[in-house]
Formats: sequence, C-alpha cells, structure tokens
Amino acid sequence: MVTKEMTVKENEPLRGTSIVFDWGNTLVLDPFDDLSPRISEQASEMSKELNFDLDTESFLSQWAKANAEMIIQFSSHFSQEEPFIQEGLRQAGVPAPIRALLAPRILVTYRNAFKELLEQDPRREELEEVLTELKRRGKHLGVISNDRSFTPQSTLTWLGVADLFDHFLTSEEIGLEKPDPRVFDVASKRFGKPISDIIYVGDDPIRDVQCAHQAGAKAVLYVPPEQYRSTKSWRDYSQSPDKEDRRVEKFSDLLKVIS
Repeated sequence: MVTKEMTVKENEPLRGTSIVFDWGNTLVLDPFDDLSPRISEQASEMSKELNFDLDTESFLSQWAKANAEMIIQFSSHFSQEEPFIQEGLRQAGVPAPIRALLAPRILVTYRNAFKELLEQDPRREELEEVLTELKRRGKHLGVISNDRSFTPQSTLTWLGVADLFDHFLTSEEIGLEKPDPRVFDVASKRFGKPISDIIYVGDDPIRDVQCAHQAGAKAVLYVPPEQYRSTKSWRDYSQSPDKEDRRVEKFSDLLKVIS
C-alpha cells in the first residue's frame, strides 16, 4: 500500500551535489546509422583513386555487421575504430594492400562527419541550457563512459558543452567498464564526492541504473525522445531489472527531478 508520505517522497527532487552523466546515448547519440551510408559512398570514390571498384552496398552491410558484432575492449563504436572498417572492407572483398590505405581515410572522413553532425545537433541548445543551470545551482558535473579516453571530451567540445564539466572518466583510462560498480569508487575518489552524493544520469537500465544503485548512487534513467533515436535498434525499457529513482524523456526535465 502506498502511503501519502511515500508518494510525497517519490515526487520530491533528488538531492546531490555531484551530477554525473553517461556519455553514449545520453549526452551524445549514436551517429552510425546516420553517417555510415554517406561515408560508404565517399569510400567508393576514395577506392577509385586507388584503382579499386568498391562494392558500396556490400561494404556498408559488412561494416554495420562488424560494428555491431566485434568486441574490442574500450573501443568506440560512436567515433568508430579502424578494425571495424578494416573488417567491413575485408568482408566486402577488398584486398589487404587497398584496405591498408583506404581504412584510415574512411575513419578520418567518418570522424569529421561526426564533428559536423554534433555541431548541428538539435539538442545542443537544450543540453547547454540544462548543464549551465545545474552549474549555476552549484552542482559538480562529471562524465563516466565506457569508451576511449579521447571521445567524451572531444565530442562534447564539438557540441560546445565540454567546458561545463569538471571531470571526465573513461573505461580506457581506469581499466574498468560499467556495469562494474567499482567505477563509482574510482569516480568518488576522482571527483572528491561520496558515492551517496552522486546522481547518475544514463540511458541504460543495466549499465547505468543498476550499476549506480549497486554502488550506492542515485540513478536517473534518460529515455531519448524517439525523433532523436537515430540508431535502428533501441533498447527495451520495459525490461528494466532495477527501478530507477527518476525517469526523464526530455533532457530539460532533469531540472525538475534534481533539486
């Protein structure tokens, strides 16, 4: 039975001075499905310069498969890695001497396109307003990400909000990945805040919500609005193993659920 006191507590804003964000699909959305078709067409033009006729459709299909299935510790599927591209090219029948020259060029082209995409991100203004207001309220802002050390700060710089964060913590740097709750022990020491003071905001019910709770932090589940979900496959939020403390679909709603 839900009492009036319990209901009031459930509706109260969360309290904490350290607001820490997941990076992928929370602050920055997965660009692969938006960018890869265009980049594969550009790859076809690059291959002609190397006197090779790239099967664009086959490469795109095999690249997407490699991106989804290859597991490389601390790799970045958002910013891409050369091994994913190499495997896509290999499966598309591109000879090794061509791949050796073509894959690095595709990677640079992809990351430049990612930068341009973020500079035009429709959530950019909302992110900046929310983070600025949290800073005005005296909050310490951090990032914990299962990614390469360079990606969160680089991409958030392209979004124009990197300077609003006090700390960045990545799995490549500390040698741990969520959902290992020990990442919060490292974060607590790095941020100079007790874990109980951390409010963690992320989109993954297991790697973010459950992990934060196991460590002793509060958790806000961010469910990006459908129009911003560029990736074709999206997680099933009906199967959350652990109840989040709050759930938001608009990033700006964080200002309502955090005091």
